[in-house]
Amino acid sequence: MALIREFIEDYRGKISHFQHLAEVCAYQCESALKRQGLRVLVTSRAKRLDSLASKVEDRAQEKNYQSIEEIYDDIVDLAGVRIALFFPQDQREVDQFIRSNFKVDSVKDFPEALGHPGAYPKQFLGYVGRHYRLYLKPDSLPPEERHLAEHVIEVQVGTVLMHAWAEVEHDLVYKSTGAFLSQDEYAILDELNGLMYEGEMALERLQTAAKRRINAEQQPFSNHYELSSYLNDQKRRALPGPECRFSVGRTDVLFQFLKTIGLNSVPALRPILQACSFGPEEEPLAQQIVDHLLVGDADLYREWDQARITVGAFDPFGTLYETVSCFSEDGGLGAFMRSWIAVEQVLGETLYKVLKGEPSDLVLDACAAENLRRAKQLRNQILFSCEPPSPEELERGEEFLRGFMDFLRQELAEPSLRRHQVR
Repeated sequence: MALIREFIEDYRGKISHFQHLAEVCAYQCESALKRQGLRVLVTSRAKRLDSLASKVEDRAQEKNYQSIEEIYDDIVDLAGVRIALFFPQDQREVDQFIRSNFKVDSVKDFPEALGHPGAYPKQFLGYVGRHYRLYLKPDSLPPEERHLAEHVIEVQVGTVLMHAWAEVEHDLVYKSTGAFLSQDEYAILDELNGLMYEGEMALERLQTAAKRRINAEQQPFSNHYELSSYLNDQKRRALPGPECRFSVGRTDVLFQFLKTIGLNSVPALRPILQACSFGPEEEPLAQQIVDHLLVGDADLYREWDQARITVGAFDPFGTLYETVSCFSEDGGLGAFMRSWIAVEQVLGETLYKVLKGEPSDLVLDACAAENLRRAKQLRNQILFSCEPPSPEELERGEEFLRGFMDFLRQELAEPSLRRHQVR
């Protein structure tokens, strides 16, 4: 008991650290998922002292802890995040997001077999959810906070209804200080669990009905959640497997952009989607849609820029950069973008064939091809990221693009040349 008391006092001094750890993870989850157009509620917490003391006392009987460090290694939910889904079918997209953006240590699916002898024989499965033990990725953190990536976080994913029922059951059963509940109490909890399953079935039907309406409508999408629902549905049809890592991407800015240029509907998007590629190695679908439109009309770069600024101005998860024009003269943004657009206007679709390694009239040596790919990465970061490239990166990229453009002018001045090679 002395060791447990010592641990609790040590944790008391560190509880703010675990609370901050959970908040950072929750922020990363909520900002990304809502920008992708997934309806979720995200909460975070550090383990409460009373709950922790009870848990450690129970586990100490079988663990035989010898040090505080052993206890810290054993308790994995000191920092916890809960992602509550409005719609059960969105579990696949959330799972994909978590595996792509965090270092996942282990995954545990519920329900588990009931471990309480003499308990009520359940008619329903009980709690259904997926729990992840994971770590933040160091490159997702500012330098002064990269130490947070050393600590494990538990992330629980389930529906809003299942989480609500689990709160009731957990407080009544698992936190009960007395004997087991009566058979009547267990039966009522089981009955409530059944109502939750009925509720989840209704939510699935509601989501299916909404998708059917969205797919059939000729009218514009009402918000980026409807746009996301449509795009995710197209993704699931193209890639039905559960392990797909292909992302729809950020739909909030895409919605604003399509709304501005009058392409914010299923009929308008359908032919554009036919030109997109679905696969784990492909760029996010939202980004492919934007690329398809921009390469055909350089004037749309300004429309995209205004869309991201408009969304960024009111986005609670936005950064200062997202309210700055991509064509700002600060840091070399404008000079780089003008050079990129000039190259894109000359080459058109040929540029994207070269970047993908597809056959084209333009043949580049390995060095030039790599520099062009790097320039495309800088362009993508400017257009789609929360932070800009460094001024040094932009200066090098812009210098290459100017030289590349001079080469193209010289080559294209000779109409007899049909293949162009950069040495």
